[in-house]
Amino acid sequence: MANPRGGGGGGARHHLPLRPRRLLRSPISRCAVLLAASAALLLVLSLRQVHRVGLPPRDHPPAQEPNEQLWGSDGYGSHACVTPTSRYMAPKGSERYMTVRSNGGLNQMRTGICDMVAVARLVNATLVIPQLDKRSFWQDTSTFKDIFNEPRFIKALEGDVSIVNDLPQSLQSVPRARKHFTSWSGASYYEEVKQLWKDHKVVHIPKSDSRLANNGLPIDIQRLRCRCLYQALRFSDPIENLGKVLSQHNTYNRSFWSV
Repeated sequence: MANPRGGGGGGARHHLPLRPRRLLRSPISRCAVLLAASAALLLVLSLRQVHRVGLPPRDHPPAQEPNEQLWGSDGYGSHACVTPTSRYMAPKGSERYMTVRSNGGLNQMRTGICDMVAVARLVNATLVIPQLDKRSFWQDTSTFKDIFNEPRFIKALEGDVSIVNDLPQSLQSVPRARKHFTSWSGASYYEEVKQLWKDHKVVHIPKSDSRLANNGLPIDIQRLRCRCLYQALRFSDPIENLGKVLSQHNTYNRSFWSV
């Protein structure tokens, strides 16, 4: 009689180590691992395709666009223009703080967090590491650092926005203003929002899916959103590593069945 656990007759089955199994119990982590694995697999397949086509190697990285464009092309496809313009200034010191609860699905959280980074820049506020919504959608206890690489997030954006892990002790119990941003608003709207900090040092944003306007924002704010999404907001190391393992496994299976 065959072993129902796969111990005999059907070949050895590979089991994930204990830590990755625990990681996959979290709904957000499972979604993040699948996204990371898919991205890694697409990268591997794309590199193979480029090799087959025989495109000449790049001797230099693609030059960033010096004009007001958000996307550029160097003949190999479009790339995001993330380098600030020459008029972009370092963030100013501020005693304003902004706390955020990021809501929605994983991709909605990612884009919402990047929008909140841009808003913090527009209102010149220090952003506290966002809290992930654990009630309305996921029913999950994962924190920001469980899903995303928190040190990288803070370090990558230090020239754009001041980001801290938590409020200073002196502000932990102070009254906070609560504000739902109006969706699809431009920069002028957030100039008016600055008035909230006249009476409060901390403003809490209960949702991150306010969606900045795609048109009409200063080019440097648009590029900041790109920097956040493409460079700063990466998955945590355990998720990235597990995603690479899964993508390598899928690549091996594709190669095996194509023989």
